Amino acid sequence: MELEYIKAVSLYRRRSYENCIEVCNAILQKGHENNIPMFSNNDDDDTKSINSRSSSNLSSRETSDKKKQTTSIMPTWMMEGIWQLKMRALTQRIFVDDLEANDDISAENEEVEYERIATAARPGTSLKTAFVPRPGSSLMVGGMRPSTHLVSRPTSGIARPGTASARPGSSLAGRPSSRCGTARRVRVTSAAVFSLGDLTTALYQASRMNPTIYAERKNIIKALFQFLFYHEGEPSKALSLCEAVFDAQRQNVDWWWEQQRGRCLIALNHPKKAEAYLLRSLSILPHPDTYLLLSKMYQKLDQLEQALQLVCSATDKCSYDIALRTEKGRLYELMEKTEESVEVYRIIAKMNPINVEALASIAVNYFYDNNPEMALMYYRRILSMGAHNAELYCNIALCCLYGGQIDLVLPCFQRALMLATTPDQRSDIWYNLSFVGITTGDFNLARRCLRLCLTSDATNGAALNNLAVLSAHSGDLPKAKSYLSAAKEVLGDSMEIKSNLNYMEKHYKL
Repeated sequence: MELEYIKAVSLYRRRSYENCIEVCNAILQKGHENNIPMFSNNDDDDTKSINSRSSSNLSSRETSDKKKQTTSIMPTWMMEGIWQLKMRALTQRIFVDDLEANDDISAENEEVEYERIATAARPGTSLKTAFVPRPGSSLMVGGMRPSTHLVSRPTSGIARPGTASARPGSSLAGRPSSRCGTARRVRVTSAAVFSLGDLTTALYQASRMNPTIYAERKNIIKALFQFLFYHEGEPSKALSLCEAVFDAQRQNVDWWWEQQRGRCLIALNHPKKAEAYLLRSLSILPHPDTYLLLSKMYQKLDQLEQALQLVCSATDKCSYDIALRTEKGRLYELMEKTEESVEVYRIIAKMNPINVEALASIAVNYFYDNNPEMALMYYRRILSMGAHNAELYCNIALCCLYGGQIDLVLPCFQRALMLATTPDQRSDIWYNLSFVGITTGDFNLARRCLRLCLTSDATNGAALNNLAVLSAHSGDLPKAKSYLSAAKEVLGDSMEIKSNLNYMEKHYKL
């Protein structure tokens, strides 16, 4: 049995979590069948040691040891270690760094996925600027001809899972471009799927455990907290465990528990209460993760200036910390300070040349500065590092389209469609593919692509707006009006769509 335990530890260190959990399941099942207690009692161990010292008969010791070996296969401490090892393996198997994920949701809409469509229409899609007088043109609509100078945009899919910093434990998935579930949703859904084939789930219910029982067990308490917070997705239970630890260790409370208490309060949408615990943790030990949690808390309170001041002060103290500089760049992006954000990402790229988020942000900036060749160079560098996803190939196709490399456009879009796994990714790819038809003058191809975009996501306001422009170009003004009305229902605050509707009502009698 000791060899199996060593094998499970070896599998965990090699990050083979599935095999490690299988070995732990087998050991726990045997222990349960032989009624071995999960945890040892310190009082019982002390009384056993005193009785063993007082007895002087060797034969009685040997007989008692034989009885213990027949009644139990393994010692209790090993049972406790296996239980802890399985908790760690379960946590690491579905771990998503909450500092890297986008969890900016309100408490009342926690179970709802949010639309993340841009509130402004894409440049050049306004009827006011699209209709340009062209005397002598064969495609005349009321004396005017629609222009095809519509601008597509790269999907921002290189970054965090929500994001792409190279922090340990964070995923190098693409940043969702339209809808995004929270990190808690990702963890809980994955845990529910993995637990279907787990035969030992009935042996313990971690979410129903009494926290006061385990508050003084320093060997397993941190693993239990991470299991409750990341795997079970119960920050309220994890917070009660933190409070039990505070009650048990009133004088010597570790900075780590102060930080975790603030983390739980942020997850429970109580950011103002979390501030005191995070500041107390900083006073004990200025850890970078505590600064990031405080920044996240200020963002929830919509205090971006204070978050930026905090991160700047932390960056001055820890000038070589990539995570803090990345957070600084993200805050500049939220505050719409593009030049400062790009400057920060350039510094990150010099410090860490394989930082995907920094390279992707610089590439997007080059793309919108009408320099697709430089953007393509950065995207190819990301591709050479092994980041193959739909958004990356879509961005490369757009750079090739506007950089004049037409022969590479359709193969890149084809690869992006093959790698697309969600309807939102397919919707964005078809939307960007429509600009191939617009650029080459094949408006029928553009219409088909936009309709396929709407089949994947019927609430894509940009696609509806572009279809209205193309319908007006072909002379079908009623259909253009209907498309604009549908776009207004989706993007009611878009000034571009409102100006399009006003232009049609002013110049055309429908």
